[in-house]
Amino acid sequence: MSSFSETGSLPGNTLLTGSLPGNTLLTGSLPGNTLLPSDECFAPYPLISLKVPPSDKQIIVFGSNDVNDQTLFLNGLTQNILILYDLFESLGYLPYLLQHQSGSESQKKAFIHSYRTVTSQDMVKCGMRIKLFIEIGMSIDPLTRQYLRSTGAKITKLYLGNILNIDVETIQYYPSMFFNHHIVGELDEIWTSPHYRQHLDYAAILNRTEMEKAQVVPYVWDPCFLTRYHPKETLDWIPPTSWTQQDIVIMDPNISFQKCSFYSVLLVEAFSRKYPEWKGTLHVINGDRLKINSYAHNQLLPSLTLYAGNRIKLYGRKRIHEILLEHRSACFLTHQWNNDYNYMTLELMYCNYPILHNSEGWADYGYSYSINRWEESIDVLYRALHSHSESLSVYKAHTAHLIWKHSIYHPEIRKRWLERLQ
Repeated sequence: MSSFSETGSLPGNTLLTGSLPGNTLLTGSLPGNTLLPSDECFAPYPLISLKVPPSDKQIIVFGSNDVNDQTLFLNGLTQNILILYDLFESLGYLPYLLQHQSGSESQKKAFIHSYRTVTSQDMVKCGMRIKLFIEIGMSIDPLTRQYLRSTGAKITKLYLGNILNIDVETIQYYPSMFFNHHIVGELDEIWTSPHYRQHLDYAAILNRTEMEKAQVVPYVWDPCFLTRYHPKETLDWIPPTSWTQQDIVIMDPNISFQKCSFYSVLLVEAFSRKYPEWKGTLHVINGDRLKINSYAHNQLLPSLTLYAGNRIKLYGRKRIHEILLEHRSACFLTHQWNNDYNYMTLELMYCNYPILHNSEGWADYGYSYSINRWEESIDVLYRALHSHSESLSVYKAHTAHLIWKHSIYHPEIRKRWLERLQ
């Protein structure tokens, strides 16, 4: 015959040492209940009520490019817009995409149609009561900004690019090009991602916005765009039969010094000389740009033993799915300046591919290297090729933690965004 004490617990039950918000703290346990310690049941932000009707939800409009199957994979910008849309909707807001062109229906998977859209004409005609208008990757004209502000809307510019470097490069290398990168005036706030913090003051001054109105907002990512176009199991990394035959892939854009394959190619060349038993091929996506650059084509590439041995293959731009399907057992390598956070790194880690990255903000995750420690970087590449299969369980733990760190469902991410939106 068993007995129960109001101040004790049943054998095998864990005693509750804290309480959930709104719950009464128990000093004992109820029969059949498992009671958790307080650090397992905290809720650092209030859950959004399911009782709020759509008519009472506040409207947020994203000024963006057209969203379709093509623009989703041109760069990370369009994906970022939809991820923020999902985040804001889960926080109880009613988001819309401002679309200036509809695009072909055949270029849009069914899930894209689930996102609410509005044109600028309908936005004015219907008199939408907008709480927040966010410009991402585009700018609306000053008159439209004035109209929106007259209706009570707050207007924010979210920069998700290396604008200082882009502006410097533009006037240096394209002096005759008129590029409307910034339309100044009528902005209430400037936002940017954590890895572009160094541009915040520049962005505020450029847009004549008060410094205290320039803020860093949380970086977010979700793997949904990979899996909505291909099942994950068709993209996952497959261990090679031998690391000595394993290929290496570089897929940096090669459109500026910020994300180019120069150091990556040199690192693979140095690796091949230290470990001549490696007989794999180096595939450079966006490598066609190396043919356009006279120094790369006439000086850099011919000086490499890999190139002379026909072990460097240069390709044009490809979508991430196409690359993964063609290189299921490859090791990847990337390099960047002032672009620490990159969706490509997360996509590859999510699919278990070994990828060497030099992102200081993610230095604790995966295969991190630095060109300032060259010999050590060569050894990191060796480990990624030679021992990834044996380290895969630990690597998956790194990946899961990193993805959760930037998930739209992470409590701290939601708390910080909710504070910014209110």
